[in-house]
Amino acid sequence: MATGAVAMICGSGVASAAAQSVTIKPTADTSYSQVPQDGDGSAKTTLVTCPASCEGNPNGEREAVVGFTVSGLPSGATNVTARLELYSWNAFTATTTTAYKASGGASGAGTWATRPTLGAALDSSTAVTQGYNAWDVSSAVTGNGAVTFAVRQSTRNSRVYWASADNAGTAIRPRLIVSYTAGGTASPTPKPTATATPKPTATATNPPGWRLVWSDEFNGTTLDKTKWNTRDSSVDYDRACITSRPQNNFVSNGMLTLRAIKEDRTCAGGTRHYSTGYVDTMGGKASFTYGRFETRAKSPNGPTNSKGLWPAFWMRPNDGGNGEIDVTELPGGSQYYKASTVAIFRDYTPTKNDFRYTFPSGYPGDGFHTYTTEWEPGVIRWYVDGREIWRREGNTPTWLKDTLGGDLNYNRKFNLRLNFQVGGWLGDPDASTVFPADFQVDYVRVWQR
Repeated sequence: MATGAVAMICGSGVASAAAQSVTIKPTADTSYSQVPQDGDGSAKTTLVTCPASCEGNPNGEREAVVGFTVSGLPSGATNVTARLELYSWNAFTATTTTAYKASGGASGAGTWATRPTLGAALDSSTAVTQGYNAWDVSSAVTGNGAVTFAVRQSTRNSRVYWASADNAGTAIRPRLIVSYTAGGTASPTPKPTATATPKPTATATNPPGWRLVWSDEFNGTTLDKTKWNTRDSSVDYDRACITSRPQNNFVSNGMLTLRAIKEDRTCAGGTRHYSTGYVDTMGGKASFTYGRFETRAKSPNGPTNSKGLWPAFWMRPNDGGNGEIDVTELPGGSQYYKASTVAIFRDYTPTKNDFRYTFPSGYPGDGFHTYTTEWEPGVIRWYVDGREIWRREGNTPTWLKDTLGGDLNYNRKFNLRLNFQVGGWLGDPDASTVFPADFQVDYVRVWQR
């Protein structure tokens, strides 16, 4: 739905301390849909949103994506705020919508597999009003240039329609209102560039003293089944059904995504209200005694949108007996979202040691972070973003050596696991939890001496 980008500057344009604003029209917009019958969403007069379970379809989510090019902001502008506005013809109570910054464009045909990657939630509204609805997206607008937003609906399982950039009513089309205090001359608008992926480097760099023995960079378009298993299963501590479906486990844009969806599914002899993704390297695909294990990943969890969400990267012994190493657990909710939890388990009574590392600034859901465990004879070390945060060594605790390979009875191999638990020990989702939620993994790498 491409239209010309127009910036209307209110005010004289002369540097001053007066408050001014820029009203920006979209460069493109489309509706991305899980329902193939919706067809091409890029040339319609309406945008549409609907939760994952939409009008009786458990795979019926739609999300509205709108792109803008901000121009006209002076280089010395201060007090910059931004407001995304979409027009609805109808009012709906108890209808939660959330705006996100999106890392892809808004000009696609609307196929679900090609939708943009979403960042942290920017703002939410609990009702739809007749007329323009607004979301505060100020944190995503830091200057001139292209920016894309996605609006998702998480309650009221019926579609909401919004006017698109192709609508005949020019007065109801999407818009971005940017306000600021002028303090200098207008800075040039950057030329559009290709959307960046989260890949840190083209190839893995070996840390000193380590050699790379196994990795998955997730550079393809499908999950590499020679390296990973998916499962159709369930566990009693998870409120979700674990599925092998591409809706819950998929590779795109250089990442593996495990997606938790609010939907009714049958497993374990009953109905559960969520589905989720999970992968492992069991069955001889990959297992290790000692090594440096690392992932670069982004949690979906923020302070107000993530109660009951719990992604993790961990390891279990091939023999299925006692022992577990948690490279990182990233539970959500206001109590936990700022921290990475690392742990070792002897058993699930639970006999364990764990440590919750609170980020000195930021939190796991504000972007991609690296999580690393170095397991060697006599010592285990944990790192976040290259900083050592915890270690266990010798025979502290007393069961450490026996559990993790320090004698002939426990010289064991451990396999890799990535999962995205919903609910359980740290609390279940509530009305504030935003679904679908994505645990995004840039890579998994294993080094050995």
